[in-house]
Amino acid sequence: MRKIYIALLTFIIIGSAWQQAFAGFPIGKYRSIVVPSFSYYSSKDTYNRDGKRIAGANGSGFNSYAFGLYLGYGLTRRMDLLVNLSAPFQTSKFATANGIISQASSGLGDLQVGLSYALVNFNYNSYLSVQVSGIAPLYNNSNKAVALGYGTYGSEVKLMYSGGLSGKFKGYYNLEAGYRRFFDYQGPNVFIYSATLGTPIPGRNQITAEIGGQSSSSRDKSFSQNLSINRDFSFTKAGLGFGHSFTRRFSLFANGFYTFRGYNSGVGSGVSMQAVLKI
Repeated sequence: MRKIYIALLTFIIIGSAWQQAFAGFPIGKYRSIVVPSFSYYSSKDTYNRDGKRIAGANGSGFNSYAFGLYLGYGLTRRMDLLVNLSAPFQTSKFATANGIISQASSGLGDLQVGLSYALVNFNYNSYLSVQVSGIAPLYNNSNKAVALGYGTYGSEVKLMYSGGLSGKFKGYYNLEAGYRRFFDYQGPNVFIYSATLGTPIPGRNQITAEIGGQSSSSRDKSFSQNLSINRDFSFTKAGLGFGHSFTRRFSLFANGFYTFRGYNSGVGSGVSMQAVLKI
């Protein structure tokens, strides 16, 4: 089960393509994990304020390509230091009276640094953990044609419950619920949730099924084709993933997802890949 725990710790949850979450298993004292990743997200149609799907104009849409780097270091047997950095390239195409207008921006995104602490374990088979982190933008939206994010500082607190399954179904699960607050008068205030179920299969492989999403509230109710700056929205996504361990220290993972409901958000789909290196 230890190998499965480490794999789950670094698996990217199927939230938005630029958002990464981590499971509640502790890394281990003085142990490190490095996870470089790449993700792609695309959306043409949108869900309006009432949750109705609206077809996008021909040629319009939003696309995001993002490289990411996650670092985890075990400070103690229960406490881990976590650092997550993204570098997105985003394009937004929208219809005007003069035709389709295309804009693009790239650069460093938000930096997230935090601590994860295992509050309690149940026979070392399941863990209840809490994570507290800060968010800092590494970009200036005034210099960008397409904003890379809210451009403001924020914080996040998250509870995670993770464990292994025995009996006829051998696998693992991870449940997460979190609250993110951006320090702007418009917010937003974001509730984050996800559930993951995985199982090993022959050949040092594993498959996962996931569901997750976000519900965000703000006094700013407007909608932008640039999905990364909408403040009042909701979406739920589901996806499947596959992972393979080449050695005890190196693994590769891939997953795909689709947004099947939401409001003031995109009808999006995407894929991501990540390599796990244990040092």
